[in-house]
Amino acid sequence: MYPQNKAWETMVATDSTLRDIEIIEVTKMLTCGKPALGGIERHCESKECIHSNNTWFTCSSRACSRCGKKSTDNWIIQQIERMPHCPWMHMTFTFPDVLWSLFRNNRWLLDKLCQLAIDNLLYAAKQAGLKIGIFCALHTFGRRLTWQPHVHVSVTLGGINSHGDWKALSYCHENVERRWRNGLCNLLFAEYESLNIEDADTHCRDFDEFRRFINAQRQRFWHVHFAKKTHHPKATINYLGRYLKRPPIAGAKLAHYRGEANLSFRYLNHHTGKYEIEEVSQIELIKRLIQHIPEKNFRMIRYFGFLANRVVGNQLSNVRVALGMEIHPPSTPALRYCQMMKSFLKVDPFECILCGGRMRFAAFHAGAGRKNIINEALSRRGEGLA
Repeated sequence: MYPQNKAWETMVATDSTLRDIEIIEVTKMLTCGKPALGGIERHCESKECIHSNNTWFTCSSRACSRCGKKSTDNWIIQQIERMPHCPWMHMTFTFPDVLWSLFRNNRWLLDKLCQLAIDNLLYAAKQAGLKIGIFCALHTFGRRLTWQPHVHVSVTLGGINSHGDWKALSYCHENVERRWRNGLCNLLFAEYESLNIEDADTHCRDFDEFRRFINAQRQRFWHVHFAKKTHHPKATINYLGRYLKRPPIAGAKLAHYRGEANLSFRYLNHHTGKYEIEEVSQIELIKRLIQHIPEKNFRMIRYFGFLANRVVGNQLSNVRVALGMEIHPPSTPALRYCQMMKSFLKVDPFECILCGGRMRFAAFHAGAGRKNIINEALSRRGEGLA
């Protein structure tokens, strides 16, 4: 966000359309690893050594790439241990671009997409008398960071029956696609009275015009991609983790920046299969990034079938037995700050750089406090409009 040239502060002061969550998450991100959030002071345990250092607290923001790295790695470890070893299918559910703005202007609709995507899969499993496992993730961005909502679904190609046996199951591409298309169109019809529609005065002046518009989209091709079958969801988990627990773009894809008005980033063009460079202004890039910050407590990852949170504790052990897996596999402890430093930088943060002794806790620094910092940022909203 380049705090040195005040691009973000200018947006907060002049852009009345910013959501509270955008201001909150970016403010937290800009203070990550800085004295404002407080921290811990450590001194070398050797009495002859004068070395000391400070470790400043991190922000745990969804907009922060630094915190996202740790969150991503921990989520991947947990999911790989949780998911059963069986055939899996990864699916991607998309819909026409003319409908994307409806979901940007009515973000509460995003809460419905995962259920609509997996509806036919659960129906097929119920017809076969099986309980299947599904986890899905909502993405709201494309390669160019523009608004492009779609759903990623990973589903087991089989399930457990009432006798505790594992049976194979396949899904009809045509039926899944048709039910997804009809379900989403019917949702929009049902929620018409609550929708905020752009240019409603000229394009959808009443329900009849809205119905004709939606039915025209219903006749179009809606791409639901079925990937190749895999024998473990590890590849999908790694792919989704990179985008769900971190900001939409990695810092490595940003070109070198020296404070100019514009900057550029690399992205993979699916049409050409080549990496391309796009140049945008600072404000435009910030807008593209923050629009993908989800609302507070919104779940980007959801579980269904025997992986649903309310039943997984009881049913997953039965699934493992049916698949011949270990019922209670050993769990891997969550990654910690010290482990990541040792693994990535090959440095022990608790080792004194002068004498090689151990760094011990000496003092706690409270900082300004996250709540105070956020309240101050929210209070500056619209100052430039007065």
